Amino acid sequence: MRRNSYLSHLLVASLALAMAGCGSGTTNNTPKPTGLKKRVLISNTTAGTVTVIDAQKDVFSTKILGVSSPTKLITSGGTTVAMDIGSSLITVIDNPTETVTFPSPIGDEPFDIAISPDGKNAWAAMRNFGFVQSVDTTTGVARGVLRIGNARRLVMSPKGTKLLVFPDPQGQVPPNTHTFFVVDTATSAVQAVTDALHLDQPFTAVFNGSETQAFILNCGAECGGTNASVTFADFTNPTATFAPSLPISVPGATVGLINGSNLYVAGTPTPAPTGPGPGCPISRCGELTVINATSLTAGTPIPITDGDHEKMAFANNRVYVGAFGCTIEPGTAPNTVRGCLSIFNTGTSATVFPTESSFRQNFNVTGFQPISGRNVIYIVQGAELDIFSTDTDTLAPGVTQIDVIGQAFDVVQIDP
Repeated sequence: MRRNSYLSHLLVASLALAMAGCGSGTTNNTPKPTGLKKRVLISNTTAGTVTVIDAQKDVFSTKILGVSSPTKLITSGGTTVAMDIGSSLITVIDNPTETVTFPSPIGDEPFDIAISPDGKNAWAAMRNFGFVQSVDTTTGVARGVLRIGNARRLVMSPKGTKLLVFPDPQGQVPPNTHTFFVVDTATSAVQAVTDALHLDQPFTAVFNGSETQAFILNCGAECGGTNASVTFADFTNPTATFAPSLPISVPGATVGLINGSNLYVAGTPTPAPTGPGPGCPISRCGELTVINATSLTAGTPIPITDGDHEKMAFANNRVYVGAFGCTIEPGTAPNTVRGCLSIFNTGTSATVFPTESSFRQNFNVTGFQPISGRNVIYIVQGAELDIFSTDTDTLAPGVTQIDVIGQAFDVVQIDP
């Protein structure tokens, strides 16, 4: 039944694309690009839109693109791809013309997406069907299906030759706690990397600049395994190797980034530290760990908010860590709360826990975008867009905040 439904969906979507193409011979009514010099796209799930923001003036433009239920946005090579929640589609957007070029049908609801550096190919992980599928963004045509059970998270290598696929441990019988997959994007060959010593619920990865080497973040106990850790994997050859001889133990590891010689890794230990008190200044804490990427040694963990950490950004010597499902506690001002955002200053080693309005729909952090040439960062939290100063770690002084009608989810900058 699932297969028949899948084929029917592809047929309907293909007919819709064909009908849309029938009117492409005229361009008189084609909206013109905004002409803005620094553009940011913001997805709005409930409104079904992706809107262009003028990131020099921090205002919405009049350019609004219809996208069914957009969540995650990724951009590269002049192309943006939006992940549509609740449908078997990903949407391809052409950045220069600011238009939706294709609503591309895929095999099932996507749980994650990735894009090649040249923007010509996108990939979608379809956890429910156990598929990873590629899409030609120049034609909107979905291509071959790779069968990878419970495929949940995707990480693209710097030059786009390798795609790492991480299964979701939930729903696997028996649980597959020691494996991730390497896809050769040119041949679609799939290499399973399994190692019981170095892999414990592998969750995601951070490439170090190489196409065949990456830091693997093991979720461990937070995902039903044993110990959270980080290991350096080299999958150049058919048999992968790992360093150091034992994984680097950390309190939690579900998101990370590398900046210079430092690898920043965050997660929530099981059980999570509680406070306020020594080691946890708030009611319940996650942990941020700084690992020297050369010596492969970890520093003392830094308390951050708890929750499921899957967003991280770096700007102006600060590490921004976002979570969802965190413990909420009252702020110092009336009608405010401390949400799921943590800001760690790498220069002063201070951590800030900003507050936000207690009247928001939720307090999850789902999007980060530092704005080039400015000391501000766009942060989507609580389904709203907050423009933060990277100097003061507060809402940017002198900036009129943008009011989002609906539920904002993600932001990406599409200009240098």
